[in-house]
Amino acid sequence: MGFDERLYPILSNPRYTYIFFSLIAFIPRILVWASIPVDWNSDSYHHWQISYMTLKIGLQRGRLWDLNGCEYYWGVVPHLVQTLLLGVMSTASILPYRILNIILAGANTYLIYIIGRDNFYWRVGLSAGLIYALYPVAGIFDIVALQEPLALFFALLSLALFNTKPGWSGLFLALAAQSRTEYWLVSLIFVAGAVAIERASQRIQAFALSWLIVMSLFCFLFRHWTSNAIYPLYWSLFSVFGGWTQRGLGLPLPRLMTMWLGDKLRAWPGKATGQLLLGSAVALSGSFAHMVRRRWRRYHLFLFFLISAVVFGPIFITYYPGDPKHLLYMLRMSLPLAAVGSVLLAYLIYRVELRVSRSHARWIPLTVAVLVLELITMNAILPAYGTFQGETLDIFDVADAASSHYVNGTIVCDHPTANYRLVSMWGVSPEDLLSNHYAPHYYGVTDPARYARWFARYNVTLWLHCGSRSHPVWAVVSREYPDLLLLKEEVHGIRIYVVNQTRLERIIIE
Repeated sequence: MGFDERLYPILSNPRYTYIFFSLIAFIPRILVWASIPVDWNSDSYHHWQISYMTLKIGLQRGRLWDLNGCEYYWGVVPHLVQTLLLGVMSTASILPYRILNIILAGANTYLIYIIGRDNFYWRVGLSAGLIYALYPVAGIFDIVALQEPLALFFALLSLALFNTKPGWSGLFLALAAQSRTEYWLVSLIFVAGAVAIERASQRIQAFALSWLIVMSLFCFLFRHWTSNAIYPLYWSLFSVFGGWTQRGLGLPLPRLMTMWLGDKLRAWPGKATGQLLLGSAVALSGSFAHMVRRRWRRYHLFLFFLISAVVFGPIFITYYPGDPKHLLYMLRMSLPLAAVGSVLLAYLIYRVELRVSRSHARWIPLTVAVLVLELITMNAILPAYGTFQGETLDIFDVADAASSHYVNGTIVCDHPTANYRLVSMWGVSPEDLLSNHYAPHYYGVTDPARYARWFARYNVTLWLHCGSRSHPVWAVVSREYPDLLLLKEEVHGIRIYVVNQTRLERIIIE
């Protein structure tokens, strides 16, 4: 029995096909989970904090909630999904969202197969699905509680439905934009490009209109919640273009963009990574012009890939080779490139193999070579990611130590990972957690008495000195009221203080 005959019973049945690709994706991710059992990414715990605080505090106020002021900075859809999971399962654990991401990894692998099959040929889809299932970065980041798998799921679902159900395609592309801010920019350019290529066709009207309706709804909500209709995109760009640097403080966004672009255009031509990014931009421009003129039949895949290269590429490529740790953290931004790129790569391999063998029946040895290379790469980088667990475990130690000094009242802690441990392991109520983010210094207050009243108002009994947000509070309290905070212990560089309630009462009376 040939290879085709063995696969026919599976790939001819949609249910079996989904199970087949889910298992292919599931197995390497479970092996990675066994190797790196602790969610090592601090952003995972910040996303959890937003979701759990929204569930326990924010929903009753009709909004999302966070201790560190980032509830609308990232995409809101994954936070709402995690909030739903935590509420339905009545848990404070991060585990349900990690499991969901593995399920989504299987769904994404299946969608990649569908995209390759429907746009090219079933062998292209099969090769693409296998390539993405074993992509090392996906295998590592699909087991942590980040937003990438869900955002990618919506983007791939949009591409899979683009030709047949454009209205649904536009809706899912908008949900991708509200799941990861970078997709907001990608989708905006993609929709504009699709309209330019297809003009005002009925199909593209349905696609663009559904995207616009969903995006407008979220913009209305952002306007209501924050007074800025494009809040996530605005502040994301503000950060990328150096708005928080000493040079950029106080400058408007257009000015920041101009300065950033000028700096990069001077620096990139002399760097290999910069040349790659500039080449991607040139390729996008040239390819787009050709797409408009010739109206490519499968332009949506090439257009999405090239836009993603230009938008996502600078986020991780510029860390190479100088900062390997941050590069490993930011490689998750390569997932959309790997997903759609696996389809285009599989198509290229198929064309090469077909030209050489002139047969549809042979297995593609080049695909096997790519899979072997991926497994070797996975084995090489996995230990590096494993070392990141130590940072999370250190923060767990801090939270465990803090819990031993806690009886009641409010804990002020700026570290979401520590807050997760305090809630999930030690049962601290989310209402008893607070951050220094909204302490008096946030409002420009310098009066020391206001800081003391802040402690009293929220019944703060335990205060942790960790992170930059705690420095302004510590500077005032340690100078004006040196006996207000009593050091209990220091764990991994984080100091744990108990509030001297007697001294606090005297300060308030004075």
